[in-house]
Parts: sequence; C-alpha cells; structure tokens
Amino acid sequence: MRVLVYVEGPSDRAALEALLAPLIRTDQERGVGVRFLAAGDKGALLRDVARHAADHLSEHPNDWVFALPDLYPMAPYDGTENAHRSHSELQRLLQGRFTNRASRVGVPDAALEHFAVYCLKHDLEVLLLAAPDALRGRLNTTDALRGRWHHPVEDQNGDHPPKRIVEALFASYRGKPAYIDTVDAPWILRRANLDSVISACPQQFAPFVTRLRELVT
Repeated sequence: MRVLVYVEGPSDRAALEALLAPLIRTDQERGVGVRFLAAGDKGALLRDVARHAADHLSEHPNDWVFALPDLYPMAPYDGTENAHRSHSELQRLLQGRFTNRASRVGVPDAALEHFAVYCLKHDLEVLLLAAPDALRGRLNTTDALRGRWHHPVEDQNGDHPPKRIVEALFASYRGKPAYIDTVDAPWILRRANLDSVISACPQQFAPFVTRLRELVT
C-alpha cells in the first residue's frame, strides 16, 4: 500500500519529510510507502490534485491519497471557482472535484474514502511556531520569543499568517540571509519533537498525522 500526500511546493515536501521521518520509517517497516509530492503551488494543487487522486485510485484502489494545501492565501481566489474562506470550504471544493472525477474514471466504491483533504493552518510555518526550541536554535537566540504569536499556533490571523511571523523573526535575529523556506524549515523540523508539534496543532495538523498513523497500525 502507498500513501501519496500532495503538498503545494518543495519547501512543504522537504519540511514534512523531515518532521515525519520517524513515522515514515515505521511505515516502511510495515510495508507502507509514504510519498510527499509537490504540486507546484496552491493554484496547481487546487486545479489538479483531485483529478490525480481519482486517476490513481482507479488503478490502485488500496492506496490512499491526501491533499494538504495551505489555507493561506485565500483572497486571490475570491470570485473564482476556487473560492474558499475556511478549511471546510476548501475540503468541500476538492472533495467535490474528486467525486466527479471518480465517477467518470470508475474508482471502486471501497476506494472513494481513500481520498482526504486536510490543510496547514494557515501555512507550513505554523509548524515552526509549534517547535519554539528548534526555531530558537535556528535564530541563534535564547530569547523566549513571548508575545510574538498567538496560542494555539493555528489561531494566527489570516492576514498575518505564520510565514510572515517567521520572516519577521529571521529579519530581527538573523538579518541577511533572510528566511529561506526550503532550507530553514527542514532544518528546524528535523530537530523538532513530532509529538510536541502535534499537541500544539490540534485543529488541522493533528488529525492529518492521526490518519497517517492509523494506516500503519
């Protein structure tokens, strides 16, 4: 059995592979292959992933496919066929596209539940805020960083998402070079405690990891 997890871009893929390395190793030991696939960007994920999932499950009905887009940004999609203002709307959008495609390509009934949509609220950097010790290590500071973001970390303002907070922290403590998501996010999450990150992100990230774990137990 394979589990395909579609994310937006290479930084999401590298960071999640780093954070979830212990879980992925367990999956491999049990004969489950977990792959993180970068769609390219949010627009590409919204446009293509439901179709890719249905096509894959029509040929491999025992596999699973997850979509894990960022919730942010939402405003660029207002007034379009991709409009959404919450995780539930994002989920309905992709699930509907999957269902329509699945009916056309003959996905078996038993495999219709093998596609699931989660999201990062509001973006990948929420996981960095959930790993403050590792984040401080990358910032080369022992400061407590109190008051820099809301708690729980998934409760950030959508107009000031975690990525903007992390960028400001890097500007304050590191100067140049500034935050580079493909380099800094994997570095931080490779040193993070997975269970602590899950506990800090109960709304969206924890259910995703719980579902992954269920597939290998």
